[in-house]
Amino acid sequence: MSAGQVCVFRHPNVLLVSHVRNVIENAGLSATLCNMTLAGGAGELPPDQCEAEVWVAAEDQAPASQLVRDALDGPAVSAPAWRCAGCGERLDGVFDRCWQCGQMRPEDAGD
Repeated sequence: MSAGQVCVFRHPNVLLVSHVRNVIENAGLSATLCNMTLAGGAGELPPDQCEAEVWVAAEDQAPASQLVRDALDGPAVSAPAWRCAGCGERLDGVFDRCWQCGQMRPEDAGD
């Protein structure tokens, strides 16, 4: 990788690595994927050197690392369950939209 860039995530699962890159880029940071097709070299090369990686500019390391933690660990505080005003369906807090009728959760929703 070029000077001034740091690796913020590596994993053997390229789908997970791609997801992490998408999360970082959706937050407005630039990210680069590396070693996406190197898994076939494991055995001939050290396994830890064959994992797919996400790299960002050094100055973006702290916010990118926080985005990675949030993406992998989920939200720190879970939202309360809520009742849909449109159809009355009770929904878990992880849902922002009613699965029954499609209505969005109101800002002040709680059960």
